[in-house]
Amino acid sequence: MRRGFFVALAMVVIAGFVVPQKVEAQGFVCGVRGGANLSSLIGVDNTSPRVGYNVGLVGGYFFGENLGLTLEVDYSEQGTLCNPNEQGVAFEYRYNYLNVPLLLNYRLPISELDLRVVAGGQLGLFLNADYEYTAPSILGEGTIGGRGSFDKGSFHPMDVGVALGVQWFPWESVALDVRYTMAVTQTHDGISNTLNGYYYISVPDNRNSVVQLGLSVLF
Repeated sequence: MRRGFFVALAMVVIAGFVVPQKVEAQGFVCGVRGGANLSSLIGVDNTSPRVGYNVGLVGGYFFGENLGLTLEVDYSEQGTLCNPNEQGVAFEYRYNYLNVPLLLNYRLPISELDLRVVAGGQLGLFLNADYEYTAPSILGEGTIGGRGSFDKGSFHPMDVGVALGVQWFPWESVALDVRYTMAVTQTHDGISNTLNGYYYISVPDNRNSVVQLGLSVLF
């Protein structure tokens, strides 16, 4: 995850040095966006946010200084961290999506500060999911760990959500944003599995919940 995050950040930073001109007040724009995810799963208890990354392309049209419409295509690492359960088993659930958010962009009338509210919907295409776990050794001492993958057919292929956030343009072509996206559809209908033929796990129905910290560079 760390390697992927730094690659995503490097792509966006490098793009910032090659922006040919400032973004005009009206017209089409395109660019790149990347950043960090703090994700969780609504419906799964005893969890902590999982840190992942997102990176992708952004395009849109600004109707003037105050209103715009943007479309993104992002690769997004999601999931959650499950704290040790009654058996002492801890998990990291890793869900990967290709997300396509369509967002309305409105500039707030706050002096000269280019602060905007973004809101809209998001369609996510499920790519794959796996997990990593640690558990007490069945021999009675120490811990064991391992990795596994979920059956892709157990997941719904599409994830539909709503998004709301705040975006700030410190420069004409560079934007920083904080965005929250919540799914309105389930990721799956419940999954169960047995680890090492001993530990039984059950993942209930859940929905994606993601806070994003993003950096966009527009051309």
